Amino acid sequence: MKNREESKASRQMNRLLTFFNGIKAFIKKVNVKMEGKYSPSLLALAVTAITALVVSSILFLPGGLGVAGDGSTDDIMRSAGIYYKDKEPDRIYNNYFVKTYSTVASGNDVPGKTVNSQVFLIRLAKGLDQVLTRDNNFDIRFLGFLYLLLYLPAVYLIVRQVCQRVRQFSEGVIIAAAGLFIFSDIGYVTYFNSFYPEAIWFITMLYVAGASMSFQTERNAHWDFYSLLLFLVSGVILVGSRRQCAVIGFILAVYVIRLIFVRKSFLWGVSCVAAAFLLSIFSILNIFLFPSDFTETSKFHAMTRGVLFGSSNPAQTLEEFGIDPSYELLTDASAYDYIPFVKAGDDSLYHGFMDQYTTSDVAVYYLRHPGSLLGMLDVSIRAGMDIRRSSCGNYEITAGLPKKARSLFWSGWSTFKMTLAPRTIGYLILLIGAVFFLFYKGYSIRPPKDRRNTIFLDLLMMVLGVLLSQSLVVIIHSGDAEMVQRMFLVGISLDIMTYCVFAELQHRIKVV
Repeated sequence: MKNREESKASRQMNRLLTFFNGIKAFIKKVNVKMEGKYSPSLLALAVTAITALVVSSILFLPGGLGVAGDGSTDDIMRSAGIYYKDKEPDRIYNNYFVKTYSTVASGNDVPGKTVNSQVFLIRLAKGLDQVLTRDNNFDIRFLGFLYLLLYLPAVYLIVRQVCQRVRQFSEGVIIAAAGLFIFSDIGYVTYFNSFYPEAIWFITMLYVAGASMSFQTERNAHWDFYSLLLFLVSGVILVGSRRQCAVIGFILAVYVIRLIFVRKSFLWGVSCVAAAFLLSIFSILNIFLFPSDFTETSKFHAMTRGVLFGSSNPAQTLEEFGIDPSYELLTDASAYDYIPFVKAGDDSLYHGFMDQYTTSDVAVYYLRHPGSLLGMLDVSIRAGMDIRRSSCGNYEITAGLPKKARSLFWSGWSTFKMTLAPRTIGYLILLIGAVFFLFYKGYSIRPPKDRRNTIFLDLLMMVLGVLLSQSLVVIIHSGDAEMVQRMFLVGISLDIMTYCVFAELQHRIKVV
C-alpha cells in the first residue's frame, strides 16, 4: 500500500517536472527565434494599445465609471466654472458618480478661489466640451479624455524604460504584462472621471519616473534635454497641484542636481542647475501663495488621531505640550465619527488644548519620539496600499446599484494589494533593502559608461523621498484621520518601486 502511494506520488512529480521542462524548452525556443528582434519599444507600444482599449471601455462606454465626489473638490470645480446640477447631497456626495454638471452658476453657487495646475486642466477640458457641444453643460468625460491623452505616453515611457533593462523576449513580455497589470488598474484610471487630484498625481509621477529612467543609457544630447524638460514640466505640474506637494519640488531638485554628471557639458550642467532652481522656486511659491490643504479640524486630529493615538501614556504626552492631562479623554477622538465625542470646532477645545500646540510642535514631538513616528508611518503605508476610495462609489445613480458600489472589472492589482499584499512598514523596509541589493552594484557619484544601476537607484531613492514626505506631511498635519484622502502619492510611489524591483528580480533569478 505504502509503495503504491509512493509510486503514485513519484509519477505525479515526474509529470510535473515534464510539464515545467516543456514550458522551459518552449520559452528557450521562443527566445532563440526572437534573438536580435527584441524591441522594448514594440512591447511598450502593445501595452499602450491594450491600455487604451481597456481604459476607454471603463471611462467612455455606456455606463462609464468614475469616482463619486466627497465634497473636498467643490472649490476646485467652482474655480473652473463648473457647478452641480442636482443639489441633493445624497445624490452628489460619496454614493454615486456624477457625469454631467452645469457651467452656469445658480443663485446659491459661490465662485471658487483656487488657482493651481489642476484647475487649468479642468478649464481646458471645459473649453473642449463647449467647442464641441455648445451647451451649458459639462460632461466630465471630456476631462477623462484629456487625462487619457496625457496618460498613454506616460505608460509607454515607463514600460519601455523598464523593459530596456533586459535583453530576452520572454523577460520583456513578463515586465510589460506587469506594467499593464499595475498601471492600468481601475483603481487608478477611474480618477480620470473625477475632480480629485489623484489623476494628475498619477500621470505626473509616471512621467517623472519614466523621464528619470531614460537617462540609463548614453544617447544623443537632444534626447537628454527632452527628458530633462519632460521631468521639469511634470514636476512643476505635480508641485503646482496642491500645497501638500510643495516639498516634492525640493526632492525633485536634488535628483536633477545628480543628473549634472550624466553629460560632460557646460550647457548641460547649467540646464540641470536651472531646472533644480525652478523646481525649488515653485515649491517656495507653493508654500507662500497656496492656501493650506489642512483645516482646524485637521489640527485637532493631528493631536487626537496622531500624537495621542500613538502614545503609550497620553496623559504624560499632553504634559509635554503643556496641556492638562485630563484631555487624555480625547485620545482616538475623531470629528468624523458617526456620533463624535466632541466636535473639533467647539470653543472649549481652543482654550487650554488647541491653543497649546502648533504643527511645528507636533513635528518636534515626533523627532523626539521616533517610535511613535514609526507606528504612524506603518498606518500610512497601510492607507497608501488602498488606491481606491472605499467611501466613494464608481457608478451613476441610473445604474440602479447600491450606494457606494465599486466595480471589480480590471481591479486585479488593487484587489491583490488590499487582500494579499503585506500592508505594513515591514514591506517598505523589505522593498528598500531589495532596491539597494539589486541596484547598488556599479553605483557611482560620477556615473561610468554603464550607469543603469546608478540612475535606477537614484530614481528609486527620489520616489522613496516622495513617499516619506507625503506620509510625514499628512501625519504631522492630521494624524491618521485624513489618510484615506491623502495617501495616493504613497500608493503610486510604492507601486513604482515594486514594479522596478519585480522586473530586476525576475531578470536576476531567471523566472522565464
